Amino acid sequence: MVFLLTAASEQAPTDPRSIVPAETPGIDPVLDAVPVTTTLAVRRAEDGLETAVAAQSLAVVGWVEREQQFQAQVQASANAEAIVFEARDALTRAQATLQADEDELARRRAIETRRREALAIEQGHLRAMAAQLLVSVPDDTFAILGSLDDFTEIDRRSSARSRGVEVQSAAVEAARAPWEEARRRRRSQEQEVATATNRVEAALTGLADANASRDDADLRRQDAQTAAEDARSTLLRAQDDAVGALADRRVARLASSVEDSDLTLVALHAYWRAAQLAPCRIPWWVLAGVGLVETRHGTALGAKVTPEGDTTVKIIGIPLDGRPGVAAIADTDGGRLDNDSVWDRAVGPMQFIPGTWGRWATDADGDGEADPHNLYDAAGAAAAYLCFSRGDLVAEGPIRAALLAYNRSVPYGTKVLDNGGRYRDALDLPELPPALAAD
Repeated sequence: MVFLLTAASEQAPTDPRSIVPAETPGIDPVLDAVPVTTTLAVRRAEDGLETAVAAQSLAVVGWVEREQQFQAQVQASANAEAIVFEARDALTRAQATLQADEDELARRRAIETRRREALAIEQGHLRAMAAQLLVSVPDDTFAILGSLDDFTEIDRRSSARSRGVEVQSAAVEAARAPWEEARRRRRSQEQEVATATNRVEAALTGLADANASRDDADLRRQDAQTAAEDARSTLLRAQDDAVGALADRRVARLASSVEDSDLTLVALHAYWRAAQLAPCRIPWWVLAGVGLVETRHGTALGAKVTPEGDTTVKIIGIPLDGRPGVAAIADTDGGRLDNDSVWDRAVGPMQFIPGTWGRWATDADGDGEADPHNLYDAAGAAAAYLCFSRGDLVAEGPIRAALLAYNRSVPYGTKVLDNGGRYRDALDLPELPPALAAD
């Protein structure tokens, strides 16, 4: 059994989990499964298909690996972008903290300046007082030569000076303490600013590193994406090659004979497809029986049937000129199909009279032309003709009645049924093909 991907050749799966071995879509039980005589062409085609399927399997593995690597790099890029966002946020916070610390330092410096100015004022008062005391010292020095009352005055003056110095010194010390505290707080705040500055610098470094890592991850993601796309292209080509190899195998098989049968595979497939397309249920082997009796499946007059269903020689019967045992049917098509402008002749592998073909012409092979010399078209027209104004042809009685319309001879019908039954019994196929899926 041939196995290919379930995916269409035009598009590879997007989820590696969807890649599973499966029978080829549209696998045909006749084209691909019926045993045929192995010829050199068939053997080469089967080897080619095996090689193509193996290459496709390798391409699937390669694509899955590259796609998984790409998805991993997509996640890595997303993680790197998240780290960049976090680093940028950390920098913003660090800068905000630094700004707040610098504002606080400016405030503390202003306080220190004001308190230094207040201290300087008190110190100035103390220096002025000291200067005044220094000027008055000589008077007090020579006052010892005076009276007792003079000594008392001197003591009072000395005591007043000492008291003034003490008061002013206390004022200086009172102004010094707030300044020293302001200076201590300013220095402490400078340390906070230095710490915040270091944090900003670290955040800047972290953001630069995060950006570099993100850029590197993006480059790796782009490389992984390119590799995945290349692997996908390889897979698509391998799928196309496998589909082409399957088509080549089918063509080679169509030209071969079905094992233990006088049928070629192309003839069998023509009858099988005609039964699928028929407007009623009709067994494929009935059509095969008709084809055998009429022209030995398109091989009368030395003709052969190509893989496309065309006969290599146009099979044209005797003139229907009314001679003994022959009906008299005057020309109905101007000799277009049978090359006889006087009398009609049966044409093609299913031996249609031109006038009958004109009514039941069928394009069963889908090439856009209904050709009585093509076995697919002729078998399709025969199925439509047999089904006309009848129900399903699955029982012997209705089948015989339909065959009498095709050829008014009871022995003809018997011969068709006997030969068709032989094909039915020899081949492991359902009598009624499954309905043909719409294109």
